[in-house]
Amino acid sequence: MKFVLQALMLGLSAVCVSDVAASQAQHEQQQASHGSHANELHIMNGWVRALPPTRKVTAAYLTLHNASDTTMTIDGFSSPIAAAAELHDSVLQDGQMRMIKQEALVLAPDEHKTLQPAGLHVMLLGLEAMPKEGDQVEVCVKSGELKSCKAVPVLKMAPMDAMPHHQHH
Repeated sequence: MKFVLQALMLGLSAVCVSDVAASQAQHEQQQASHGSHANELHIMNGWVRALPPTRKVTAAYLTLHNASDTTMTIDGFSSPIAAAAELHDSVLQDGQMRMIKQEALVLAPDEHKTLQPAGLHVMLLGLEAMPKEGDQVEVCVKSGELKSCKAVPVLKMAPMDAMPHHQHH
């Protein structure tokens, strides 16, 4: 009986250690998905669209997370590959999709906002050269004095998890 109890206790200890390791791995994966950041403005799941090399503009898509306990106003974007970066929204006007420049984006505490094709996105303007698929491009986001940057992949098409999700009734 004593041997059975010892084996049972050893088994429970192994399960607990395994649970702690799995929890730590999950936490590290969440930290990695938020990118490197020294503040509470996080960039996640970003990518830049690869277009023909003659184009002088492209778009960046990403998810922003305000990890602070106060409202944050995103008031600037930048990238070393672009002369300028602007927040735009794609809207339907008079039966046509148009891009409209946005001056700022407000994020409530702990809010996530996804910038994606056919919606809010960052236009990278005045490119010296179009990045190629497989390259990495640094994209920076600013809110007042806070600035977060993350290197994101250049892709021809949106990754499946970045596609807009539609709810069907």
